[in-house]
Amino acid sequence: MDLQTQESLTHNNQKDPNMASTHSSLNESERKALEQALPMWKIVFNQFKEHKMAFYSAFVILFFLIVALSAELITKVTGLDPNRQNVGARYLAPMSRAQATDDIKESAVEVYINQHPDEAKKLATELKAQNILIVDTDTENENQDALYDLIMKPDEEVKATLAKLQNVNYSNYEAILKTFSTYHVFGTDEVGRDVLIRLVYGARVSIGVGIMVALSSALIGLLIGGIAGFYGGKIDMALMRVTDALLSLPTIPILIVFSAVDLSKLPAIKQMMNPSYESIIKMFVIMCLFSWMTVARLVRGSILSLREREFVLAAKTLGATDATIILRHMFPNVIAPMLVAITLGVGSSIIYESALSFLGLGIMPPTPSWGNMLNNAQEVIYKNVWLTVLPGLMIFITTVSFNFVGDGLQDAVDPKSIKR
Repeated sequence: MDLQTQESLTHNNQKDPNMASTHSSLNESERKALEQALPMWKIVFNQFKEHKMAFYSAFVILFFLIVALSAELITKVTGLDPNRQNVGARYLAPMSRAQATDDIKESAVEVYINQHPDEAKKLATELKAQNILIVDTDTENENQDALYDLIMKPDEEVKATLAKLQNVNYSNYEAILKTFSTYHVFGTDEVGRDVLIRLVYGARVSIGVGIMVALSSALIGLLIGGIAGFYGGKIDMALMRVTDALLSLPTIPILIVFSAVDLSKLPAIKQMMNPSYESIIKMFVIMCLFSWMTVARLVRGSILSLREREFVLAAKTLGATDATIILRHMFPNVIAPMLVAITLGVGSSIIYESALSFLGLGIMPPTPSWGNMLNNAQEVIYKNVWLTVLPGLMIFITTVSFNFVGDGLQDAVDPKSIKR
């Protein structure tokens, strides 16, 4: 601004004071508008927070995920094992304490001797040297017998005996004592396993399978829907007829039929697969094959509307390849509806997994899942109702939470509902 213009503005401001105030007020409003401008992710997040049930459901899902990922830590802290059986403590009511049987104690000592032979030998030798424990003269099994005899005594007496020893490391032996008296918050099941720790490990299996199936199905649907929508013509017709054919099939009966397939009969697959994870892998593959169709049709519809847009035509004019246009220009524009579909798909996958496991065709014991926990408890539903209520409640809460989050994301990413 030159000197003459500045003098002219000064003269006008002195002549009309309202002009100066208007100019200042305009700058102030523009400054506030710039301060209130938010990036897109913040706008979506603020919109998502307005959906109260979706916002609170997100915290519920986060809590379940943290618990599922901390399963080993919970086992280490509590001393509870999801596969440890105590037949003498079957169907204990919630808030009960159980004591290990003699067979369980002997098995625990045997495992201890095999895993820590040097410590076991030194401990038994010190017990006999101080005449704390008298055993038979069978020198071949004297260490084993000494530790067996000690473990059969009451816990207080065992701890008092170990406290008398000096310069002897018995930490591993003392650790097994903590597993003999267990407190069961949610009681025990039909073979004396703790229900709480099995719910924790069941969350990892059920939610993990649901999330992985939803993500994998989304990737398959994204690929097929993107190709069909971009190229159109015969490719679109062929892919969509296959999609429609799979959509017309009844989901549960088809999953039941394919779940009954025994993969151990196939030598090539049997060698590649760990038998302990066979049921989980089979469930994952089967559900992925029959859950991508909805995402594919959703992506195809979005791609059909995008391929005639100006930025796609500009990319073609500049010589961009089809793969570049699809991956870098089209796919980012379908992430929002896909995110909603993935979230809603997790809940459906958890329901299908639980249903198949309940029917005995999904995740097989001893691997815990919420579905097979329901299956194991169906015979005692009237006598021990908590064994069915607890896993059923976990399935209900998790599925409803994912559905609420999906509804909240759908409202948050919808351009018509965003408040700017």
